[in-house]
Amino acid sequence: MTACNTSAAKASFASIISTVEVRRAFRKKSFQKNNARTSLRATSSTSTEAETATTKTRRETVLLAAIVGLANGTNVFPSPARASIDISDGKKQTILITGGNSGIGKTACEQLVGLGHRVILHARTPEKAERAKKEILFKQPDADVVTMKSKCDLMDLREVKGYCAEVLEYLTTPGVGDENVSNSTMQKLDSLILNAGIMAAPYELTKQNHESHFGINHLAHFLMYENLKPALFAENATSKGPARVISVSSLLAMIGELSLDVDDLDFKNRKYDKWYAYGQSKACNILFADDLAKENSKSKLVANSFHPGIVTTDLVRYSFPDLIASKRDPERERWIREQAKKIGIRDADEGCKTHVWLATADAALEKSGEFFVDPGLVYPGATRKQLVESGDWFLVSGEEFLAPELHFPERLFDGWRNDETRVKLRERSQDMVSEFLL
Repeated sequence: MTACNTSAAKASFASIISTVEVRRAFRKKSFQKNNARTSLRATSSTSTEAETATTKTRRETVLLAAIVGLANGTNVFPSPARASIDISDGKKQTILITGGNSGIGKTACEQLVGLGHRVILHARTPEKAERAKKEILFKQPDADVVTMKSKCDLMDLREVKGYCAEVLEYLTTPGVGDENVSNSTMQKLDSLILNAGIMAAPYELTKQNHESHFGINHLAHFLMYENLKPALFAENATSKGPARVISVSSLLAMIGELSLDVDDLDFKNRKYDKWYAYGQSKACNILFADDLAKENSKSKLVANSFHPGIVTTDLVRYSFPDLIASKRDPERERWIREQAKKIGIRDADEGCKTHVWLATADAALEKSGEFFVDPGLVYPGATRKQLVESGDWFLVSGEEFLAPELHFPERLFDGWRNDETRVKLRERSQDMVSEFLL
């Protein structure tokens, strides 16, 4: 893409937006189609008309966010100048990370043990966990990596329950953790990183008959937190401040107003769409962290969610199978990776940096119930300059042309990120996992 003059770009997009009468659409809360672009006519019932208008408005909200963002970003693909952030405070922590055997989860494990922390590495099977552990130890012989013997496929809440029981048993085992802790005292689990997940997968049900994105990305992690609370809230000589719960979400959570239905989380009464299912689960990740932050004092627990960036790990195996890391030649793609960085696509090392910062940095304890797009960078709230410097230049900051009038980016969250929805999600989740609590 060639560089364009900023004013010319803004003028071009202003013309586009003017054509579809954006200003009037949001003032009147109804979108009037241009005659040349529409053949839609009034339906036979008032209720159908209202439903159609709501659907159009929601879709156009997301579309217009992209237009506003592009209006600012058309002029150039800025090369990110990422800030160097100190993430080590010198205190050894015990950190559990789900999906730690591959992708950004594994890279996060490598970086965390490299900082001197103990990592409990979760994988679907003990064999996968052990293989990842051996690979980490090959590069870092002194790394403190712990694996469990239990299976823990997040598709099965019964396995999650068994895994959590083994983790709690491990944390009360003599010789684990600080030597000043008595045998009967549970060692504190300092951080729980809820990283594992699937994206845009075909329709499938978990062992408990939940839609797989919701079941894996949210419900299994909700149960894991509930069952590990004794360790997260343990207070003893190893305690190093509040526990941390870190929920890996995605920017696609911003379609939550379109995709999230807390009364039909398993797509039983609506048509299944793999991207809506993924977006709903990622919205649940944000709401879960928000709820933990609301319900717990920051002195006891800090909970945040974040977007790790666009990272082509094996997570994209369903949607873009040719882009998964295991099928690519890193050396042949050196130039491509350099160009990808300029448009916000990250490798695993870049993708896991917010995992590590939220789990270890003292500064990360200052915020709870926030959604981050980079270490220390909360969204909405980041400035245009901060987004460009972090490589997230394509996001709307609110400073762009027409963004204030259209109430972006807040509008992308207002429809679903609220107290009513988070409480209802918690109540639904509690009912679904009640049988599997320890």
